[in-house]
Amino acid sequence: MIFFDTPISYFKFENLSKFSDRIVHFITTRNHLNDNNFSIGLNDFIPNNKVIDNRKALANQFNLELNNFVFANQIHSDKIALITDIHKGLGTINRETAIADTDAMITHYPNICIMSQSADCVPILFYDPVKNVIAAAHAGWKGTIARIAENVVKYFVEKYNSNPSDLVVGIGPCIGTCCYEVGEEVIEQAKSSLKNADGLFTVIPKFKNPVFDLVKANYNILIELGLNPKNIETANICTKCNNEMFFSARAGDRGRFGAFILLR
Repeated sequence: MIFFDTPISYFKFENLSKFSDRIVHFITTRNHLNDNNFSIGLNDFIPNNKVIDNRKALANQFNLELNNFVFANQIHSDKIALITDIHKGLGTINRETAIADTDAMITHYPNICIMSQSADCVPILFYDPVKNVIAAAHAGWKGTIARIAENVVKYFVEKYNSNPSDLVVGIGPCIGTCCYEVGEEVIEQAKSSLKNADGLFTVIPKFKNPVFDLVKANYNILIELGLNPKNIETANICTKCNNEMFFSARAGDRGRFGAFILLR
């Protein structure tokens, strides 16, 4: 990943940056000038008018309009929404108009900025440079076990006739194996849904229970579906360990950062 020390600091994936003439993408941080609570989530952490101002500032930094964004009410599911021009601007100034009960968005329409909001969960950005289609997914442990990444890839294949080996994917900052202790409920569900699940859990001295490798779980799903390992970039940045840069629910934060992508 590449870091940009701008008024709103952000990251970009190196692999997706190769297509900067065709897509815009960025992963926000919690930092804007002297504000380290730069949240883009309408979840009552900070006043709604401040969140809307943050979203306007973000749009301005990337030469977008607020109406280019589409926000979803994420529920830790495997649900995907196809986003078209009629959805532009939904969820930008209130949660009531956000795309309901959705944890992934996909579109082939230009000038629509879709995203995944996160504070430890895995944000995943997808681009098919052959079909010129983008997607953004939010994969917490529930979404990971529900195989939301698989559903997104299947949507590319079924609706757009994509070849999985063409897809370029960025797996963003999330809570790492250094910090993500989980209980038996998660382990049992993972074993029933994920191949080679035993390899996703590790016992480390500082925790009583095993830690869960969310990045590896989603990476494995993508490889199972035929994606080229060379096309998958992982941030390998733990949000809890890097809490000065990213919001982390495990660190007690309620703010949200986002992974955004748009077709030019």
